[in-house]
Order: sequence, then C-alpha cells, then structure tokens
Amino acid sequence: MRNITNELLKQPSLSFFDKRRGTVIPDICDEIRNGLWRDYNVDVALANEKIDATRVLDMSSEFADYIPLKDGVVWNSEINCFEEQKYVPHIVEGMNYDKFLALCDEYFAPYKDKKIAVHLSGGLDSSIIICILKELNIPFSLFGLVTDRFEFRTERRIQNILAEYGVETVFVNLEEYPHYGDLDGFPALQMPNDFIKCIAPSRKMVSEMKQCGVDVVFGGQGGDSLFVDSIPLGLDGVSFNIPNEFDVNVENEMHYVPNGMELKSFYADKRIIDAICTLRQGQRIDSPKWWARKFFKGILPRELSDYCYTADFFGLSMSGLEAAKPTIKTLFEEAHDLLEHPAFSPKATKEMLETDVFSFDYHSYCDFCCRISIAAWVTALFRK
Repeated sequence: MRNITNELLKQPSLSFFDKRRGTVIPDICDEIRNGLWRDYNVDVALANEKIDATRVLDMSSEFADYIPLKDGVVWNSEINCFEEQKYVPHIVEGMNYDKFLALCDEYFAPYKDKKIAVHLSGGLDSSIIICILKELNIPFSLFGLVTDRFEFRTERRIQNILAEYGVETVFVNLEEYPHYGDLDGFPALQMPNDFIKCIAPSRKMVSEMKQCGVDVVFGGQGGDSLFVDSIPLGLDGVSFNIPNEFDVNVENEMHYVPNGMELKSFYADKRIIDAICTLRQGQRIDSPKWWARKFFKGILPRELSDYCYTADFFGLSMSGLEAAKPTIKTLFEEAHDLLEHPAFSPKATKEMLETDVFSFDYHSYCDFCCRISIAAWVTALFRK
C-alpha cells in the first residue's frame, strides 16, 4: 500500500461539501491521506475542462462524496444548494478622476509602512497600478518576467519604461525559468489545480521578492472584467464573482503566504470596483481598453495611452511545454501506476511524446494541460 509522504498544503480559499454528512468541511487532507486520492475521477476532470471557467456551477465534482467549494462558490444551508458569490456594484455619486485617485490613496494607506511590490508584466492593468502609485508618491519595487523572444517585444518595451518608476526593479528570465518548468516539484495539494504553467517562474519571482524584504505584492487580476465588459447605465444587471474573477488565492497560498508575503489584486477591492463601474457607465464591450487608456492618460506613458496591442504568449508557452516532455513522461508513468487510468497509459504517454504541441488548438491544449495537472498532483503526494 502506498503511503503519502508529503504534508498537504491547506488552502483557506478551498473548502468541501461533505455529501454524506450534509455539511461543509474546511479540507479533506485526512481523507486524501487515508486513500481518497484513489477515487479521483479523471474523466470528470477532463469533462470539466471543456466548461468555461466562469460557469463554476456547471462543473461536476471529481470526488463522489466531496464537492469542492472553489473560489466564488458557497453552500447556502438555508435553501440547500450551491450558489455563486456575486457582488453587485453601487453607483458612487460625484465620482471623477480626482476622487478616484483620492480613493486609491485611501486603499494603499494601510500598506504605506510595508514594502510594496507590483508585478511588472508590461500589460495595461498592472501598469495602471504602477502609475497610480507613482502619482501618489508611494514607493514600490517592481518584479517582472522577461524574455527576448519576438512575441514579447511590446511588453518588454513597456517594462523598460516603467522599470524607472520603481525604487528597485528585478527581472526573472523566462528562458532560465520557463513555463512548465519544475513540474516534478509541484507542491502536495488536496486536489489538482491548473496553476502548472508558471510554477517555475513564480517560485523564482517570489524568492527574489523575499530576498528584497517585500511584504505585499499587487497584481492586475480582474482588470479585464472592469475595463472590457460592457457597463450599462445605472449598472443594471452588473455583478461580479470577485473570488473567481479577481482574486489570486491559489497563487497566493502556494507561493506567497508560505514565504511571509501577501499577493493582492488591486481591482478586487469593492470600492475600486464601485468607482470604475460608476465611471464606465454606458460603455460597451471595450477589448482594447480605450476607455481606461484615455481615463488614465495623464499618468500613463504615451505607449500605453495612445496605442493598444494584443499579447500572444502561445509560442512561449509551447516552447516550455515541448522542453518539459521528458518530465511529463515520468509524471504520466507514475500517474498510471497510481491511478491506473488510460489517460496516462503507455499508449497515451507515447502519443504525448509524439505530439507537435505547436499544432494544438485551444481545446487540445487544455485537455493536455489538465492531464499534466492531474499527474503532477498525484505524484506530488508521494514524492520524498
């Protein structure tokens, strides 16, 4: 009988509904240690992968008796059903640019005695945070992932401009810490998650932040929901599942909290959500985020306020995936020994090795990555 050798990471953002008892329990660590991992339903996981991530209530549980309450899903004991946590924004009377900056100053006030860092991605959402901090004269450090690949040329240009804004700027080279690197060093969790692509660069980034004494890190998660989605007049029908769309709980719990830091999404704050929704009333879907570029024009560099661009990291991700094939082969072989599922059979493993990952369409890519996440999860339970 195989014994789990690793301590399982408890995640405050993840709880489970115990169908047998009809109650919510904070974790299933003891159950996994006692053999529940054998009952993980790979087929259900692969089917869930085909469902849009925002349709959390449409997904089935991979464990027969335990339903995971992931980000943004709660059990309503009064009506005995699952429901999403939906936040309905409120109109803020008199909101304008100056009042928004004053609100941002209030938001950052509790962190002014801490060492602040911001993700320097080269994208608009995190760049807005950087420029707001600079405008408010709040010191901060910058940490970014970089590469000299052609696809990253625009982001690299923005990074170079904004790098001057930080009291210190640290870059982590994605060629040295590639996507899908360190898959065999995945932490032991209660169940698989899809945060497998960036485990190597994220670990290195957090290590650099820790060495610099960072306390809190701000990222731009959720900016797409606020700056792209249509916002009708009166905010009629507007609502957000903040834990699902804005929060970064998995990354925070896996990397930042264990290293004494906190990762926060600036856009997840309800006051910020209210303010931006109020300001964007009457705006249609805005994929290029022109409204945001014009609204923050006074503090953004010209390259971001006057121009827009489309990021494409597919080639970067696929290169990392191709390089990770030897590790994936080992993970598949171990997963097949443990779960005995055909998704990890010798035939499936051989097909994986022969697959031209650069020919993937979106669904094939998601299916492949789902299998990798399952293999990485189950083998991590027994890694010495």
